Amino acid sequence: MSQVQKICQGVAVIAFTTTLLSGCSQVVKTGANVALGFTEKHIVPPILAMDDAEMVCSSGNSLTPAIMATKDMGADPTRVAVLMYSAAGICAENRALDAELRYLRASKAGQVSEAQDARIEQKRWAAIAAQRQYTGYQLFQNRWEKKYRKPLGEGCPKMNSDIDQTVYLLGMISGLQAMTNDINSGGAVHVPKDIAAVVERGMTCLNNEKFWGAPQATRAVIWTLLPGAGDGKPEPYQTLKQSMQIGEQKGVRLSHALYAVAAQASGDDAKIRDALKSFAAARTEEKPINPQFKLIDSMAATMVQGISDRYWTENTGVRTADDGMSRFWDEQDNASELDDLFGEDTTAVPDTELNNL
Repeated sequence: MSQVQKICQGVAVIAFTTTLLSGCSQVVKTGANVALGFTEKHIVPPILAMDDAEMVCSSGNSLTPAIMATKDMGADPTRVAVLMYSAAGICAENRALDAELRYLRASKAGQVSEAQDARIEQKRWAAIAAQRQYTGYQLFQNRWEKKYRKPLGEGCPKMNSDIDQTVYLLGMISGLQAMTNDINSGGAVHVPKDIAAVVERGMTCLNNEKFWGAPQATRAVIWTLLPGAGDGKPEPYQTLKQSMQIGEQKGVRLSHALYAVAAQASGDDAKIRDALKSFAAARTEEKPINPQFKLIDSMAATMVQGISDRYWTENTGVRTADDGMSRFWDEQDNASELDDLFGEDTTAVPDTELNNL
């Protein structure tokens, strides 16, 4: 065989191999996109209809790596990944809250080392929550800017599908949560603070009625948090109240949770109690939950429960009582019940036994 023939055969083998491998790559990419499309159409809606945020957050922890693996196959997992990262962030937030409550109890008891340890744990979990939420936000932001060729928060290109609009809402809120948790972590993740301004502008792209009053409620929270953000805007707490009415009518109480966030940040005792009582009143049996978005409502409930537990623990050393969003420790019925409870505990258990717990 001549040298020319050998070269020609070599080129032919390379060409055949390249074609074969590129064909396999295309098959893998197509398969990954088909799987993601199936997930978006047939799995995400039932997840959004679940009312167990804790279970979904565990799913976010376990399934996110598998979902993100499709990116290396040439697919775009963004829409599913934003939901998964948002759910996984809830797990870390809950762990951070548990550590914070431990810190508050230890501080009240004068247990310095326990309080220090709890604060360190709280910051670590807050950093994990911020990282997960910021990753989800970045995925969403990158996809948006690549698709529409403009910075996020500048203009409102048309979003045709409900899933795109829902992902937009979750992506924006994830960015805001990431910024808040990063502050709680001491800035461990370095989430940019200008996300708040991007979210405030970007929320105007969503229909406020369709999304349960949450877009305007999110903007109103930012108006209360950022100096100057509310200049020339409607009164924020009035906007929150109006959004809560919409949320109650639509069966998704995310606006109530956002009101509680704003109230907690204000440090105003009356606002905190009003937010908790408003949420409790909106969750009665005669006010049904939107069956398509039970998960969002459950996430909102988790947020409010955390704020309530923090408020109760700061003031009493224990978490929220069964009806603790409707009646507080210093109101007549609860005050007598708590006195009886603490009285029984302190007299029934000897000090030596308490020390052994």
